[in-house]
Amino acid sequence: MLMRDAAGIAEGLRAGTPEILAAWRRDRGDGDGEAENRLVEEVGRILETFAEFLRSPEPLEGFSREGTTRAVVGSISAAQHELGRDAVGVIEDYAALRRCVWRFVEERTDLSALDGGEVARFFVKLMQAADWVTERGLADFERISREQMESDLGRATATDLLTGLPDRELFNRWLLPQAVEEHDRLSLVVFDLVDFSGMVAGGDVPRAREALLDLAEAVEKGTPEGALRARFGDDEICVLLPATNPEEAYTMAEAVLDNLSRSSEGLRADAGVAGYPDHGANSGELVASVLWALKTAKRVGGGGIVVAR
Repeated sequence: MLMRDAAGIAEGLRAGTPEILAAWRRDRGDGDGEAENRLVEEVGRILETFAEFLRSPEPLEGFSREGTTRAVVGSISAAQHELGRDAVGVIEDYAALRRCVWRFVEERTDLSALDGGEVARFFVKLMQAADWVTERGLADFERISREQMESDLGRATATDLLTGLPDRELFNRWLLPQAVEEHDRLSLVVFDLVDFSGMVAGGDVPRAREALLDLAEAVEKGTPEGALRARFGDDEICVLLPATNPEEAYTMAEAVLDNLSRSSEGLRADAGVAGYPDHGANSGELVASVLWALKTAKRVGGGGIVVAR
């Protein structure tokens, strides 16, 4: 199809979106993964937005379509980050898209036969839109990369050095709320070593450290696949059990304490058990319930297990 004027070029871009997109994909990779397919799909949406913008009389300020275009660019940035692009790769993605559009127009238009002013205005709009998308895309990509780096650093610094488990802050502020959001039902068990404070106060710090490691090992061996373990306090290890009710968690806790006493020269621990949503409508209420249960278990005596009311 020969495009004979600026309006025809815009219409040709709209009709030729699949062809332009295929050329861009050949240039920037033809993988078939989920992120790759999502990236191609979103780039196709940007091409359609280009065509709509070029057909309209509105200036660049209207290109964002009240945030719709910006949202598409954000999706592209997320897919680029998932695919392992760096900033140079992001810029090249958009530069390649611009080249594919230019090539498509050049192959189907006799530019010398068109009104010079009209053609100039058309290409200025196209360049403005392409520059806007590139600038916005790079900013979104850098924001996503920065947030990921901060998250990774936060997780690294929030790991308990002794046990190698997530620490209490990471567990309370991120892991537990996320689990509550993702699962309809779960249970939380907190194990507390008996006489840990006495070991430390008596100067036997190495024994206290060894006891905590023994507890962490017993919890690891006694919990099923998919369980999440963390250091809950100085002498406490907790375990989060998705899709588990408090009664099942109680049985698991019994097995852990039995194995602990058998394999660690009679080492004992108490345990508190609480379930979501049985004992709390959110992560804060769940923690309050399990702490109440643990406190009650410690009052009963070494090796006690109490389920929250």
